[in-house]
Amino acid sequence: MNGKRYDQRQTLSHSSRQVEGEGVLRMLLLVFALAMPLASMAYLKIQHTRISYEMSDIREKIHQEEEARRTLLLERSRFQRDEEVQAFAVKTGLVPHKQSHLIPTVFTKEDQRLAKLLPPGQVGL
Repeated sequence: MNGKRYDQRQTLSHSSRQVEGEGVLRMLLLVFALAMPLASMAYLKIQHTRISYEMSDIREKIHQEEEARRTLLLERSRFQRDEEVQAFAVKTGLVPHKQSHLIPTVFTKEDQRLAKLLPPGQVGL
């Protein structure tokens, strides 16, 4: 008789432990089910912020490269213009100011007026 009572207590305590374990498991699953979307949203927000910082850095680099390209194009056009002025001066025999030792730097007023009146590539004397 004592053996049956012990077995009943053991099965009752075991079944109550199993029910409590299922409740804890269900609570953990509920907490996990609620935490996953929040954690995913937080992760996505962090990634969005990181990518926006990287994009702003890339935009800044692109802007700097465009500025450098623009200045290089401007310098190239100035160099080409100086070469054309040099070629025009050599062809027409223009004389630079006395203080200048290079032809493309400074011309007399008459030379400048003549260069403005003539179209590019035309030599006039």
